[in-house]
Amino acid sequence: MTVAYDGTGFHGWQRQPGHRTVQRELEAALGRVLEDDTVTVAGAGRTDAGVHARGQVASFSHATTLPARAFPPLVNRELPRDVRVVAADERPEGFHARHSAIARRYEYRLLAHPDLLRERHAWAPGRLPPLAALQASAEPLTGTRDFSAFQAVGSSPADPVCHVLRARWSAWEGGAAFDVMADHFLYHMVRNLVGTALAVAGTPDPGAAMRAVLDSRDRSRGGVTAPPEGLSLEQVCYAGEVVG
Repeated sequence: MTVAYDGTGFHGWQRQPGHRTVQRELEAALGRVLEDDTVTVAGAGRTDAGVHARGQVASFSHATTLPARAFPPLVNRELPRDVRVVAADERPEGFHARHSAIARRYEYRLLAHPDLLRERHAWAPGRLPPLAALQASAEPLTGTRDFSAFQAVGSSPADPVCHVLRARWSAWEGGAAFDVMADHFLYHMVRNLVGTALAVAGTPDPGAAMRAVLDSRDRSRGGVTAPPEGLSLEQVCYAGEVVG
């Protein structure tokens, strides 16, 4: 299932006792549709509290006679307004939304000016640097690199070497957006890249400054962690699909 949600009212994707999460809402809704409260859903990305999604992917296995096309309307009737199943299809046995993924794409939006309505889904950091400076900061990021400098301190051990297929800034009507795709991401990596881009954009050579942080492999050299509300999981790619 392709799933979209406004993360504002959720304590992230992953099921947690005593907290409202996207995984818990989906499992409850599927349980009512299938009349089976043992349904377990796997998500492609474990988004944090406040992070949104347009292209989250969730998978589950069940011996149901319902066709895949029946699930979006049936499940959506059982879901709250801030989460929706956009599409559904069948995959071969052994498919797993997270482990079968070969790339994920995120977008982070910045506001040029405070905007009460847009601030639910974008961050207004104050003065926005020129777009050219932000784009220059992204140039060293593509390719296979060690992104230890952008991994949250104290996070679980993970392979710090990521293959970034795309890293670019563009204008949107509210300000600037960072579009990044990679084979995998470290914890808080995108939010730390955004915070560092803002920090180096004011230097004489933003690209060189970003490269120095990247090469240092030292989180203390980077910028602040951007808040979650600007981040959205836009797409998850699997074998056989166009990536890039």
